[in-house]
Amino acid sequence: MACILLVEDDVDLRLSLAGILARAGHLVIEASDGEDGLTKIAKCNPDVVISDMIMDGMEGISTVLSIRGIHPELPILAISGSAMYLNHAEKLGDNASLQKPFSSQAFMGAVDALLMSPVQA
Repeated sequence: MACILLVEDDVDLRLSLAGILARAGHLVIEASDGEDGLTKIAKCNPDVVISDMIMDGMEGISTVLSIRGIHPELPILAISGSAMYLNHAEKLGDNASLQKPFSSQAFMGAVDALLMSPVQA
């Protein structure tokens, strides 16, 4: 079981992804935007962060940069409907990305790969 921080402003999608992760046996900490995620990351010490890139409030690019400044080794999975944002996230330090919409199998495959791989800081 891993502790996973899920940062997603779309409530329905966040609940769906949290359910997929919980059914796989993971502890899920939910955050509604990057600022909420940074507050929770300090309290829960997650094994992986999953962050949407386009959000109200603190968006995903700023979230990835902030996490990299504090926890350079923490695996980050960027998710977005925009390939452009995913390309930016990759250049700024995410470890993997998925373009929406994606299947639950692709989602869990990306999460599992991050949990099993050593992180390149």
